[in-house]
Amino acid sequence: MSGKRTTAGLLIAFSLGLAAAGVYLIGEHRRTQIIEHGIPAQGVITADHDTEIDHWYTVGYTVLGQARSADLRAPWLIDKMPVGRAVTVYVDPDHPERIVTADGYATPVWTSAPGWLAVLAIFAAFISIVGRWGRTRQTRSGGD
Repeated sequence: MSGKRTTAGLLIAFSLGLAAAGVYLIGEHRRTQIIEHGIPAQGVITADHDTEIDHWYTVGYTVLGQARSADLRAPWLIDKMPVGRAVTVYVDPDHPERIVTADGYATPVWTSAPGWLAVLAIFAAFISIVGRWGRTRQTRSGGD
């Protein structure tokens, strides 16, 4: 039974890792498309939101004569940037509320999902391997 648990745990870890890679690659493809076909604009960081679970920046920018703001997130670790810092953003011409930067930031809320999925994958693999190791050691010592 312990072998099945280990295998199931490792399959879960693999699936989470695969999901992290897939979400990241899809996000990178969309971000690259916006950079290549979007409208470059000068933005300014207006707020830094740093919670225990997520971290993102609100950026104000003007596109096609209209002032807008959007939240930027990153897929992995996020750099500290001061409020008031100027940033170049690329605006999706079909969805002007969607912006990206050349260094990996983007507006979709799921932009930070790859990092969380990767952490969960590592955790699942660790629990599976440590659980297997503990059960094997317990069986060898004659314990229950």
